[in-house]
Amino acid sequence: MTKIITKHKIWREKLAKRDWKEYMDKYLDDTTAFTAAASSSLPKGMVYDKTGNRLPTPYALFSEWCSSDLSGDWAIMKTKGGFVVCTADSYDARTILGEFRATGAAKMTKASKTTYTIGYTFSQYTTLAGHMGYVL
Repeated sequence: MTKIITKHKIWREKLAKRDWKEYMDKYLDDTTAFTAAASSSLPKGMVYDKTGNRLPTPYALFSEWCSSDLSGDWAIMKTKGGFVVCTADSYDARTILGEFRATGAAKMTKASKTTYTIGYTFSQYTTLAGHMGYVL
């Protein structure tokens, strides 16, 4: 990752989301994982926002947020009943934990030696949707 220090802030070059296998091949020993329970569909009656934009599923919205707010390499994968997202960048790990609080201590999983379960509730979905430009 490239860091450029300017007078007012550190600019961090955005890196693209990686394919899960490619990411794990590169970062398996140096990644932090986050799991969340999330529905694969929206609540009944929620399809479009007030401006007519189609609303993403909770998984798709979280992935969209990662693309917008994470600056290092990351990968996301759907799981039964939710998803897991991994990042090798400690700044991005702190960003995720700052936005979505851990619901317990980190555990060792297949995805990472350090895996946090995060709370990603419907109220957080609506807040995140607003952050991403959807009008609910």
